[in-house]
Amino acid sequence: MEGKEQTDDEVLQGMLSRRFNYAKAQRTSTYHHSFRTKSRWELVRLSLLIVGIECTYATETAFVAPILLAIGLPHTIMTMMWAMPPIVGVLFVPVVASVSDRLRFSWGRRRPVLLVLGIAMLLGMMLLPHGRLIGETIGLRSVAWIATITTIGLTTTDFSAEASNGLCRTYAMEVCTIQDQARVLSTMMLIGGMGGMLGYMFGAIDWSALPIGQYFESNEAAVFTANWIVLLVGLVNTLSSFAEIPLPVQERDELLRPVTHWMLQNEVKRIRGDEYAAQTTLTESIGFRQFVRNTVQMPRSMKILCLTQFLSHMGYLPYCLYFTDFVGAEVFNGDVQAPEHSAPFVRYEEGLRFACWGMALFAGCASLYSLVIEKLIDRVGARPVYVFGLMVHCVGMLAMGFLRNKVIVLLCCSLTGIMYATIYSIPFLLISHYHSKNSFHMEDGKFVESSTPRGFGADVSMMSSVLCLAQLIVSLVMGVLIDAAGTTTVITFVAGGCSLLAAASAMTVLYMGL
Repeated sequence: MEGKEQTDDEVLQGMLSRRFNYAKAQRTSTYHHSFRTKSRWELVRLSLLIVGIECTYATETAFVAPILLAIGLPHTIMTMMWAMPPIVGVLFVPVVASVSDRLRFSWGRRRPVLLVLGIAMLLGMMLLPHGRLIGETIGLRSVAWIATITTIGLTTTDFSAEASNGLCRTYAMEVCTIQDQARVLSTMMLIGGMGGMLGYMFGAIDWSALPIGQYFESNEAAVFTANWIVLLVGLVNTLSSFAEIPLPVQERDELLRPVTHWMLQNEVKRIRGDEYAAQTTLTESIGFRQFVRNTVQMPRSMKILCLTQFLSHMGYLPYCLYFTDFVGAEVFNGDVQAPEHSAPFVRYEEGLRFACWGMALFAGCASLYSLVIEKLIDRVGARPVYVFGLMVHCVGMLAMGFLRNKVIVLLCCSLTGIMYATIYSIPFLLISHYHSKNSFHMEDGKFVESSTPRGFGADVSMMSSVLCLAQLIVSLVMGVLIDAAGTTTVITFVAGGCSLLAAASAMTVLYMGL
C-alpha cells in the first residue's frame, strides 16, 4: 500500500490539510487557524500575557519584601506573608486547571478562566503598593491592618499569576499545531524574559527624579502602575489572538478536533493496517474525581519530574523573593527600617535599584538562553541541558554568598537566568513528550502506552502546584533562618544546596529520547 511509505510528518500534514479545508468551508466558524503553522508574530501575540505575568513577578519579587519591611514587620513575619499565595495555590491551582479542562463555554475552555484570573491580577496589583493609603483612608492605621491589606493584594496577584502561567501555555499549545508547540514555548520563554527584564527596569528607575513621578505617592506606586499597563495590554492581546474550538464542537465534529500526538499515532497505525488502532476520542476532558485520582496516583516519571521541579523552585525562590533585600542589606550595607533620608536608608535604596538592574540582567539572560536551549537539546539531549542549567545556579549562589561583590552579583544573576530558562521549558516539553507518546514509562527501551486518561492541562498545572508548595516552605522557613543567622546571606546557601539536589534528581528523570 502506498500509505505505508508515508512518514509521520506526511501523515500529519495530510490530517492538518483535511481539517484546515473543512474548517475553512464552515462559514460559521473561525477555527481553521488551529490546523495551520503560526507565524512568529502570531506566536508572539499568543505569548504577550506571559510578558505581563513575568513583569508582575518581577515587580512583586523586587518590591514586596521592602514594602512589608518598611511597614515595620520583622523578617520572620515578612517571609510568612509570602506563605499565603502558595497555600491558596496548592489548594486551588490544580482545581482551576481541572475545571478549565471541562468548561463548555462557546468562548472555549482556557480563555474564560484566563480572563477572570487576569482581572484578579489587575485588582491585586492596585492593592499591593497602596496598602498604607487604603488602610488610612478607611481608618485602619495599625501595622497589622496595613500588612493584611497588602497581603490580600499579594495573595490575589500571586495566585492569579501562577494559575494563569500554566493555563496560558496550555491555551497556546492547544491552538497551535503539534509542530508549533515547541516554538510557542520557546517564544514564551524569550519574550517572557523580556517582560521580567522590563519589570526589573521599572524598579531600577528613580521615578521621583522624573517629571511623571510627581503624580504618584511613592516610587513603588509608579512601578506598579507601569506594570499594570503592561499586564492589561498583554491580557487583551492574548485573549483576542485566536479562537479556541469549544468542547461541545469537538465532541460533535471529529474534523474540528485539534490534531494531537495521540490522534497522529492512531492515524499512522490505521494507514499501516494496524487493526488495533484505537478510535479517536477526547481524553483530555477528565472529570474531577479522575483528576484527583491522577494526582494521587501519578506515574513514577511524573513524580520524579514534580520532585525535580519542586527542588528547582526551592533553589530559585530564595533568590527570587529575597535577593533585593540581600543586596540592599549585605552588599550595600543599608537598612530599610532606618529613618528616611538617613545614610543607611539611602544605601538600601541604592542597593534596591542596583538589585533591580541585576535581576533585569537575569531576565535578559533567560531570554537569550531560551533562543538556544532547543538547539542544545537537539545536539546533546535534554538530560545534560537540564542538569547544566541547575548546576550553574548552584555555583552562582554559593559564589554570591561567599564574595558579596557587586561584579560577582551581576555575574551570578546571569547564571540564574540560564537556570530559569531551563526550569520553565524542559519540564513542559517533557510533559508534552509524555502525552505525545501517551506513555509515562518504558520497559526494555520501549514505550508502554498508558490506559489511564490524563488531562494535559491538569498535568501542566502540576508544575504550578509544586511551585506553590516550594514557595510555601520557603516563606515559612526562610525568615526564621535569616533571623537565626542574623544575615540574609543565608538565602544564597539554601538556594545553592537545593539546586544541587535538583540537579541530582534531574539525572533520574525519564526523558524518552528527548
